[in-house]
Amino acid sequence: MADASMGHQSRLSMAATGTAVGSYTESFEFIAESLRKQQEIVETNGIRGTRSIPIERARDSIYRVGGGIQFHATPSMLDLILPRIMGANESSDVFAFAETLPDFDVLIDRVAKRFVYGGCKIGRATFRASAGGPLELDCELTGKTEVVSATAFPTIAAPTDPPYVWSDAVCTIEGTTRTVTQWELTIDNQINSRFANSQTATDIHTEGRDVTLSLTVPYTSDEVDLYGINSSGASAATFVLTNGNRSITFSVAALMVPDASPVVGGPGEILLTLSGSARSSGATKELVITSDSTA
Repeated sequence: MADASMGHQSRLSMAATGTAVGSYTESFEFIAESLRKQQEIVETNGIRGTRSIPIERARDSIYRVGGGIQFHATPSMLDLILPRIMGANESSDVFAFAETLPDFDVLIDRVAKRFVYGGCKIGRATFRASAGGPLELDCELTGKTEVVSATAFPTIAAPTDPPYVWSDAVCTIEGTTRTVTQWELTIDNQINSRFANSQTATDIHTEGRDVTLSLTVPYTSDEVDLYGINSSGASAATFVLTNGNRSITFSVAALMVPDASPVVGGPGEILLTLSGSARSSGATKELVITSDSTA
């Protein structure tokens, strides 16, 4: 009887579209993944004088590829994945938005076999952290194809750099450093798959982009100015995490937060939750990420 396939033995890599399994070089430590193929079947299911449905009247139809991968964010992995989220390649540690997103392949070792997901794009990326915890990154991917391979996973050294944690963070909003207990930033690339005369997606394209933020702060006299930063009061914000001489900076051009009053939920501390959007301002894009991974 074969040994069980255990998740702790799995490995994950990414590469340019069309890379052979043995030629992958990127190494990612991940928390969990749900990237998979979902097949559809077409059946006539008409009236035929019986309630039985014959197998002869069924055919395989299109299949979709999609799912998520969860990571703890570290400097080395961010350098690899940020161009796939933002669209543009790194330029002097800066990752900027582009109007298009690059295709790439994902290789997952599920122990018994290897799975290659081709032509992937990152539709949504969510960074989140809270007091005492690491910076997490959830990526939702859409791909075109799945290939199951018996080829061995390539020999790639596992990453060893430490993660960012929220205690590293300095949050500046409206020109003032703020105390933030939890934080989430989502980049929604609003991608859509086109299916035509093919069992697989013939194109994956972007239909827009939306960057949203949610953060919780104490509601004291130091934070009352954060109530009312709607479209007329929007201003720049930065969120910087530093670990030694490594750092990542999320620079928001204009943070716009619809008014949502603080409420008293019980005898504990009154908090203010800010749920808003990042918007471009003049020639400045809504979000720029700077990642200095130099050790």
